[in-house]
Amino acid sequence: MKRVSICAALYILAVHYAYVAYINPTFEYAHYTYLPFETSSLLITYALAWIPVLAYRDTPHPAQAIVALIYAMSYVPIQLSLLFTIDKDYSEVILPQLALAASMVILFRAARTARRPINTAYRDFLLLDTIVGTLVILATLMVALPNLGRMRFVSFADVYDLRMETAGAEQGVVEAYLVSWLSYCFVSYLFARGIVYRRWPMVLLGLTASVVLYMSTGAKASILMLPITYGVILVWRGGRGFLARLLMLMLAAIAILTAVIPDFGVFMWAKSIILVRMIGSSGWTTSKYFEYFGEHGWTYYTHIGPIQALFGGYPYGQLLLGQVIGIAYSGTSEANFNANFWASDGFAALGTMGIFVITPFVAMCLYLLNRLTVILPSAFTVGWMVGFMIALLNLPFTTAMLSGGGGGILLLAWCAKRAQRQRQNRQGKRSVSVPAGSEMNRNEE
Repeated sequence: MKRVSICAALYILAVHYAYVAYINPTFEYAHYTYLPFETSSLLITYALAWIPVLAYRDTPHPAQAIVALIYAMSYVPIQLSLLFTIDKDYSEVILPQLALAASMVILFRAARTARRPINTAYRDFLLLDTIVGTLVILATLMVALPNLGRMRFVSFADVYDLRMETAGAEQGVVEAYLVSWLSYCFVSYLFARGIVYRRWPMVLLGLTASVVLYMSTGAKASILMLPITYGVILVWRGGRGFLARLLMLMLAAIAILTAVIPDFGVFMWAKSIILVRMIGSSGWTTSKYFEYFGEHGWTYYTHIGPIQALFGGYPYGQLLLGQVIGIAYSGTSEANFNANFWASDGFAALGTMGIFVITPFVAMCLYLLNRLTVILPSAFTVGWMVGFMIALLNLPFTTAMLSGGGGGILLLAWCAKRAQRQRQNRQGKRSVSVPAGSEMNRNEE
C-alpha cells in the first residue's frame, strides 16, 4: 500500500510535467490549453487525484487490472485536465473533480469484490476454444471477402483514408457485432490462450485475424493487440503489485520520452502515441465533454441506442457524441472524439450527476467479471480482457459492453463456469455411486 501511494504521487507529478513539457506546447493548436490557476487549486487537484488510491487493495482479482488502467490512463489525466483546460472559476470545476474522486473510490472497491480467482491449472478449454475459434474464422471471412479489392497495409498516418473507403460497406446487425467482437473480444482471447498456455497456433490464428482487420478496416487497435496483450500479461504476473508496477512503468516512459527521445521522425510519432494518445487525450476529451455539453445541453442518455429508440429526444440529430465534439473543436464531423464512460455517460448525459448514475453500472460489471471468471487463471483472464479494457477507456459504457467485447466475455465466462459446474456434478454422482456398488460386491463375496 505504501509503495502504491508513493508511485501514485510521483505519477501525478509526472503527468503534470509531461503536459507542461510536451503536450501543451506541441498540441496547443488542438486546444490542449494550459490556463492559469491558483496554487491552492493545484494542490486540491493533486490531492483529489491521489486520494482514491487509499481505497485500493492489492488483490489478484482480474478486475483490478481494469481499474488500474482506468486510474493511470483516464482518472489522473482527467483531474489535471479539468484544471488546465476549463475556463471557469475553480468553484465550478471542483464539483466534477469531487464526483470523479468518489467514483474512482467506488470502482477500486468494486474491483476487489467477489471470490478471489482459484488460479488452479484450469485446462478444460474445449468449449471456449470451439466457440471462439469457430466465430473467429466466420468473422474473419465476413471482414475479408467484401474487402478483397481494398485490402492493403497502410501507415498509421494513412489509416483514415482506408477507413473512409470501407465506411460505406453495408453490414447487418449480427454481422456488425460479430466483427466488432472479433476485434475486442475474440482476438485477445486467442492471444491470451497462446501466451499463457503456449498454444502458438492460437497466436497465429489471432494474428491472422488482426492483420485482416487492419488491412480491411484500418483498425489500429487490432494490429497492436498482440504486443499490448503480452505486455499486460507480463506486468500482471500473479496480480499482486500490478498497479504499482504499472505506475512505475508509466513513470519511466514519461521520463524517457520527455528527457531523452528527440522530436523528429519516428520518435515524434512514439511520443505522440504514448504521451498524447495514451495519457493526454482521455483528459482532454473528458474536459471538453464537460465543457461543451454543460453549455449546449445534456443528452439525458438518449445517446444510447435503445433509450433513443424508446423515448427519442436526442438533441444532436444524426451526429455521434464524438462527432459533436469534433465539429466544435476541429470543424469537421470526420473527427470523431469518442470518450470514456465518465465523459459520455456522465458529463454528456447528465453533467456532474451523471457520474453517480453510470458508476454503479461499471462497478457491477467489475463484480460480475470477478465472479464469472473465478475458475480461470487470472493471467489468462486479464489478457483476454485487453480488448474490452481498450474499449472501456475510449467508448461509452454501453458501447464497450455491447460492441467492445464486455458482454461477450461475460457470456462466454458464464458458459465455461456453468459447464464446469455440470461436469463436477456428474463426477460427484459417479464418486458417490461407485463406492456403494463396491461395498455391495464385497458383501456378496
